[in-house]
Amino acid sequence: MSLNPSSNLDEIYNTLVNGAKEKIGIICLNHLVNYCTIEDLKQVIKEYDIPLSQKNDMTQLDYFKYICRYFYNYYFSNSQNQALYSDVLSYIGTMLLKNENFQNVLKMHDFITKKEMINAFCDWCADLGISAFDTSEIPEFSLDLYFTKKTPRLRTEAVFIRIGDEMNKNNYEYTLKLIQQSSKIAAWTVFVATPYGVHKIGLFKLIGDMERLNTWLYIVDPLEKRILGIVKGKKSKVYDEKKRDNYIKNLPREPIRAPSQVVKFSKYDLNYAESYKTSKFALFELLNEQEHNNLTNIPPSEPKYQNIFRNLIISDKEAGLPLFTLSAQTDQADQVLISGFMTAIDDFVSRIGGTSSMKEINYKGFIIQAAYGKNVKLALFLSEQADDILKERLAYFLKFFEQKYDKQIESFRKRGDTAIFDDEEIIPIVKYILDI
Repeated sequence: MSLNPSSNLDEIYNTLVNGAKEKIGIICLNHLVNYCTIEDLKQVIKEYDIPLSQKNDMTQLDYFKYICRYFYNYYFSNSQNQALYSDVLSYIGTMLLKNENFQNVLKMHDFITKKEMINAFCDWCADLGISAFDTSEIPEFSLDLYFTKKTPRLRTEAVFIRIGDEMNKNNYEYTLKLIQQSSKIAAWTVFVATPYGVHKIGLFKLIGDMERLNTWLYIVDPLEKRILGIVKGKKSKVYDEKKRDNYIKNLPREPIRAPSQVVKFSKYDLNYAESYKTSKFALFELLNEQEHNNLTNIPPSEPKYQNIFRNLIISDKEAGLPLFTLSAQTDQADQVLISGFMTAIDDFVSRIGGTSSMKEINYKGFIIQAAYGKNVKLALFLSEQADDILKERLAYFLKFFEQKYDKQIESFRKRGDTAIFDDEEIIPIVKYILDI
């Protein structure tokens, strides 16, 4: 196979952008490129031996254009690729996400806690006049939420929420069974996922399954703060009002979110003109150069837990040796107290006990939220008690850290060298996931 390394980079990139205009993309490749490091992109270049005619002062977008050209040529020179993928951008996006670094970037920026996702979807639905009830204490049917609305007859919806980390094959197949069963107690069924979850299951499979079950499909995108309406559901054919009424008797007396006549709750937007046109959606989106450059001008939001964060210590689970620490701009007295904690860590471990559950302790005016993984343990120092969302975020960060840095952790346990951990890479991850 002979690829043409001299093809015009901008011409091919613009061809891809123009081809993507007719579709509504769920995962923006430019966001991934923007959040990747130059080294991440160079790794892809090296992995596929992509020739570069320009080597100095290259931006992330410059490297990305070379990658796009390579996979563009490869796609059109291989009939098997064209048979397996619906279009060239689907092929490019899929190949990029086979790279571990790109997949980690997607996972991190797709991250939202279950509670945050429930809140976001409930807020949006409340603005539509829908009341949302918490069903976590009702084991039957295993719903995440139950929606009601007077229209003037009672409209009911059984809602299932899945964050990206939950969307593995077994969980998804089990959820499909739950959706089918819940159609007996609600007129409508609703499934809500994130872009990373869609990537893991596959957009076409997800759409096909929801259409087969007559279920509404929504995507909550935490990075772009938007909600996408993908599939318009249909009323259940096995809806039983008697079973519905029996289920409703078990609901809490008050909803967790109710419509307001004066306040708009949702911070997420849905474009109704684009919604429920299933054939218009594609897994990947590509921006033109100006739109890509505008991404860097978006002001960051203020971290929610910045004011209460004091220190984070990641230590070897057995030896207790710290392998990473991050401190806020605390005064000297605070730093002395935090340092003193490290000398008493064995006593701390014995007091909070356990090796797999999260615990909390008050240490000389600090609230310390602890978490235990397979090989490391975390101690998050706060000036105030952590809420449920921060606890979820800490648990997720622990899992993410152990998966991403498993080789470095293993090396540290053997040699005790903290230099193998790149603080410049880790600190943005900590701040983003913990929202500090």
